[in-house]
Amino acid sequence: MMPLSLEAPAKINLSLRVVGRRPDGFHLLETEMVLLELADRLLLLPGATGLRVEAPMEDEVPVDQSNLAWRGLVAGLGGPPELACLALEKHIPAAAGLGGGSSDAAAAWRLGRRAAGDSETATPEDLLALAVLGADVPFFAAGVAAALMTGIGEVVTPIEPASAEHCVLVLPEFRLSTAAVFGELRDADLATDRPRGNDLLAPALRLRPELAELIRAVAAAGGEPRLTGSGSTIFTLTDDPDRAAAITATLRGAGVSVVVTRLRREPALIVELDDAPLDGGASAPGMG
Repeated sequence: MMPLSLEAPAKINLSLRVVGRRPDGFHLLETEMVLLELADRLLLLPGATGLRVEAPMEDEVPVDQSNLAWRGLVAGLGGPPELACLALEKHIPAAAGLGGGSSDAAAAWRLGRRAAGDSETATPEDLLALAVLGADVPFFAAGVAAALMTGIGEVVTPIEPASAEHCVLVLPEFRLSTAAVFGELRDADLATDRPRGNDLLAPALRLRPELAELIRAVAAAGGEPRLTGSGSTIFTLTDDPDRAAAITATLRGAGVSVVVTRLRREPALIVELDDAPLDGGASAPGMG
């Protein structure tokens, strides 16, 4: 097997509306999503079967078969790998509304499909199956840079990327559980008359009132603060690099953790490598 490498980009939600709920408990969504240049990196390598993860300890990324990247690889291959190691290098903060785990799952699915000699082009049936892993996974697997997502995430309609190029991400010290935010969602939070915005902002604020301080800080720095996904990341977009730099400098001067990135105009492509050594990382018990 040829060693393969693939970036797993982060995402932001330009808008997010909760429009219903199915009898099985899955929420029905309408959300515009775009890729960012901020990305994790995955390697699929020949050798001892296993999973290796290089990630900050505080993110508590699973290193066993519950890891979304591993589950995505198994789905892409059609079963557990034989003599293949998946290495995951994390750069996207966990539980931050940036889709890191879902993007890892989709990237690993694509790597598995390539290794199995199957098409990387996801069919509607593939997207529905991947939605079981997470509502964001179909977007990352669809091979588009921007899309309107509907249903439980399985309906992916490509759209034009936002005109803004620069994205300033404000990363709180705390994280928010997607399940907890949806569990806090109330009927009054659903803004049926608002075409844009994020219906999960109100429940996120109830769980973490500190978010309001960050929103005010971004606005005071000259940005237009918005919540991505279920949080906890606040972002602002601009097409002016000087404005992005000024907002970033002001926020960092106030002690706020900031990451500056750009919107991605194209999905990531799989790269075939001649040599792809592993650089340490954690190995799943009994798997590597």
